[in-house]
Amino acid sequence: MRNLLLWGTALTLMSCRTAEVPVLVGEDVRITEGDADREVVFPVHLDAPAPRAASVKVELVGQTATSGSDFIPMSSTLNWSKGEQDAEVRFTVKGDTDYEDDETLWVAFSQPSEVLIPNPFFTVALENDDPYSGIDSGYVTPTSYPGYALVWNEEFEGTSLNSADWNFETGGHGWGNNELQHYRNDPSNVRLENGRMIITARNEPFGGNAYTSARVTTQGKKEFQFGRIDIRAKLPKGQGIWPALWMLGSNISTVGWPACGETDIMELIGHEPHKVHGTTHWGVQGSGVSTYRTGTYTLQQGDFSDQYHVFSIIWVENNIRFFVDDQLYHTVSISHVSPSEYRHNVPFFFVANVAVGGNWPGSPDATTVFPQSMYVDYIRVFQ
Repeated sequence: MRNLLLWGTALTLMSCRTAEVPVLVGEDVRITEGDADREVVFPVHLDAPAPRAASVKVELVGQTATSGSDFIPMSSTLNWSKGEQDAEVRFTVKGDTDYEDDETLWVAFSQPSEVLIPNPFFTVALENDDPYSGIDSGYVTPTSYPGYALVWNEEFEGTSLNSADWNFETGGHGWGNNELQHYRNDPSNVRLENGRMIITARNEPFGGNAYTSARVTTQGKKEFQFGRIDIRAKLPKGQGIWPALWMLGSNISTVGWPACGETDIMELIGHEPHKVHGTTHWGVQGSGVSTYRTGTYTLQQGDFSDQYHVFSIIWVENNIRFFVDDQLYHTVSISHVSPSEYRHNVPFFFVANVAVGGNWPGSPDATTVFPQSMYVDYIRVFQ
């Protein structure tokens, strides 16, 4: 009995001790980026005066904001003397005059002493305050070619995708590749802005999945057989990020995959952001197993998130050629498929998506920065 009484007394003392440790409190904030470097004062406080000396480590962690170019790195220790309650974190935001998306960073806390940190970070959103120029750097292709007519072009003007042309595919069932995202029709995952379609993958739970993103198609609405196709886009990156601009045979609902055929105009595996892949898939109806032929284009400098590039195919009967910025890097013809049945002489529809995880890229890790976005400037079909 004596031991039980002593144990109960110890628990009571421990509870009192925990109860008197104050909690660190702060708030997420949004600030304008500005044109020049400036100091930001981020206030925090304890929910009660410190009963004894307390401290916590604080540092800045970039999310979509980049250390060194969007803010100056900072790591220090906040200290409270007995009886003190308020403190502030000071850091420098680097301004500029370039248009860019809003960006985020964390004011992150760790190594607490005599203070509780139930929320280990607060978000600082840097709001763009520079005008959109209407021009983004990178490769551009023309709106006409000799011997071709422009039969469909999606320039992504307006405020939302045209439902006469586009469908939203939703769900989080792995999509045949053990992917980790839940695709949904939500403005935070797919939106139009400044003449761009922006598909964004986010690290947020939804529908039993750890991540959200978007996948859109033109199935049953815009389907094409042969021609030149140009897609201008700027791509995301990071371990586990898998953007794709591709096509499926419009007969998929009757013959299934891979007998419908698949043409991947562009795929990128986020841990290799300087490489894109062009691929065709084909196979026996009902097998669920594809045969494929892949080519890879590698940038000599930088990566595909730095600026826009144009991913093209020239598609004729029994042959498809793949281009990046008008440079041919891969060809697939009926001779590569033989003796299997060539599946790419039928109408196809477009698919655009950003997957997270899956058999090919693997899962995100501690190096992966979210959110990650694919920007699509235009899709043009010439015949």
